[in-house]
Amino acid sequence: MILYYCYIAIILLISIGLHEYAHAYSSYKLGDPTPVLQGRLTPNPFKHVDIIWFAMIFLVGFGRGKPVQINPSYYKKPLRDELIVALAGPTMNILLASLGMLFLMIYAKIIGISASALMMYQFDFVTLFFFMFITVNLALAVFNMIPLPPLDGFRLAKVFLPKIAAWMQKNAQYIFIALVATIIIGNNLGNGGIIGNYIATVSDFFYRILFSLFSLIFY
Repeated sequence: MILYYCYIAIILLISIGLHEYAHAYSSYKLGDPTPVLQGRLTPNPFKHVDIIWFAMIFLVGFGRGKPVQINPSYYKKPLRDELIVALAGPTMNILLASLGMLFLMIYAKIIGISASALMMYQFDFVTLFFFMFITVNLALAVFNMIPLPPLDGFRLAKVFLPKIAAWMQKNAQYIFIALVATIIIGNNLGNGGIIGNYIATVSDFFYRILFSLFSLIFY
């Protein structure tokens, strides 16, 4: 149990830190100096993690990184560029999950684990770490793509459903409270709730796709 929480803490520090760094870097490359001025253009996770929200992950099952502030007025095409910046975070998590799968496959080949056995079991501390690293990053990507404020997926609603997005933006604080309450209640009930089950189902789907793709290369 202690090892599990240590792994989760390490993985979340890396994953949340690089997720927020991806937002900062993409916004900066699109002409916005705000991330630089606020000291966020760095992969250092401690610049991107809010200690209170980070602790809440372990206390109530929900937390978040320190959001990167951006200024779309610097963008040449504000709506498009804001969407690019929003998608940069989940994209980073998918890349990290893919990198984790690569290392998992390399390690499995070195110690002689078959693909079918690897799919079913975590054999040691190393395979467990990579399994958790992949699943956490996929879960972060899937969760952040939910089209509700303040999540990254909300930018999709702004592009494709502007009227609905405008209403959600006006009521963002209530939507966020409802989102957090739904997640916490679901976790406390032990069944994950609607959002937890959605994240688990979609993350597992993408895990199997990644596993199948990398298995074609290594087995």
